[in-house]
Amino acid sequence: MLTLLDFLFGCHHPKLSRVFTIGRKTYRVCCDCGATFNYSLDAMRMESRLYSRPTAAFQPSPRPNTA
Repeated sequence: MLTLLDFLFGCHHPKLSRVFTIGRKTYRVCCDCGATFNYSLDAMRMESRLYSRPTAAFQPSPRPNTA
């Protein structure tokens, strides 16, 4: 149920960063909400749409209102 609500009303991750590799973890980050997506260098694509929400220590800064 929570996954359905997140899909309907949550971030759809339209703006993803380039691929980062830190240590042995390769991933992309949503520039809007900070969610991380595992990335496979062998297949050159995201492994799954399952993502982890950022922790409190790693919250993206709010976007300035340019309107």
